[in-house]
Amino acid sequence: MKTLPPVNQKMLLRDWRVLCEDIGERRAGSAAERRAAEFVARRWTELGLTPPVIEAFPCTSLVRARSRVQAWSGGRWRTVEAQTLVGAPGTPDGRPVEGEIVWLEMPENGAVLKRGALRGKIAGLFGPLPTRVEDHRRLVAAQPDAVIHVDERLPFPWAKSDGVYPAWVQRHGMPPTVTVPYTAAWQWRQTGVRRVRVGVRIEQRTALSQNVSAEWPGTSPQLPAVVLTAHHDTQCGNPGADDNASGVVALLALARALAAGPRRRTIRFISFGCEEQLSVGSAAYVAAHRAAMRGVGLVVNFDSVASPLGHLELGRVGPVALGAMAERWLARAGVGVRASAEVSPFFDTFPFNRAGVPSLGFYRPNFSGGRWQHHSRHDTLANVSVAELARLVDAVAPLVRDLANRAVWPFARTVPAGQRREVRRLGAALFES
Repeated sequence: MKTLPPVNQKMLLRDWRVLCEDIGERRAGSAAERRAAEFVARRWTELGLTPPVIEAFPCTSLVRARSRVQAWSGGRWRTVEAQTLVGAPGTPDGRPVEGEIVWLEMPENGAVLKRGALRGKIAGLFGPLPTRVEDHRRLVAAQPDAVIHVDERLPFPWAKSDGVYPAWVQRHGMPPTVTVPYTAAWQWRQTGVRRVRVGVRIEQRTALSQNVSAEWPGTSPQLPAVVLTAHHDTQCGNPGADDNASGVVALLALARALAAGPRRRTIRFISFGCEEQLSVGSAAYVAAHRAAMRGVGLVVNFDSVASPLGHLELGRVGPVALGAMAERWLARAGVGVRASAEVSPFFDTFPFNRAGVPSLGFYRPNFSGGRWQHHSRHDTLANVSVAELARLVDAVAPLVRDLANRAVWPFARTVPAGQRREVRRLGAALFES
């Protein structure tokens, strides 16, 4: 086959600017998120893929929120930046609650929480929000008036935006929860801050998000398809240049690169909405197309893949041979990866894994905590690299073309037993508990 032409970096930047500058923040259920889906559909129509399909599904949409956090220090109340977690409730009538701050280092303090122990107090939670449903239930049962979350991965002077696990909130409830900057919490502990105020006025509603898909059809449609995915929504307060306009721009570039064919297998492109609330869009797609999952051979996902400095990570849920084949193709293009077989529920591949579909996932962290601009106002076009994204697309396109022309799949189309057990455990804990 002919060598594929290199990615047109001007087109990459053009699409990136539409998503991040013309549209901007694309939180789930918003008009901007819808415009992003329609933009992707227009690009695919211009290229001549099958007519794009936009499928709507319900989601929780943040209409507006105002968070105010103050600490009593030096004889007066001092205000710090705060962000509300999407899906968490506000304080009663949006009024501030005031109380002693009780610090919890998680997850190690989760087991010591007692029912009602934090009533009238405010929990200062350092570390990850509970990732075990038992710890979440204990935190709710302790009845704090509010929770202030300090993310240990992000030791910076700004607060991140984030969301909560929808299933846990629906089944077990959730206290009003905000995030504050790591450096503010550090100063509180260092200076002995004892009392804080938290006020959260939040308006959320059930709205519609959307998935958009289109295909390059194969000449043998009975063969399992190759599915390429990303998500077009963002967290609040940022244009999501890396997370995840980078993934969507990669999908558009791959659609252009693979247009000429030939291909035996269908190549399907999907951009999901509402990923930032634990892959709600991907889960909705899999649920709506459950029978069709038998016709999916592999899912390849792109999420936050354009940091100028970073490690390109390749997550593999599927046979060892799948990962080895992908690494060989990438190496031919001079692209090395940090390969992992860890099952992660925090990417759009996970609902497909629950349906038994193997996956590859690309992610590019830039420090040991993940990405320094994670869910913050710094996730802008100034902090991504067109050249890095082009390098990735140029490396992945030949791999996809090779798979799309295979008459016989070069690896077992299954999820190995050990990974299947982990998928079941995480699925039950985060989506069903």
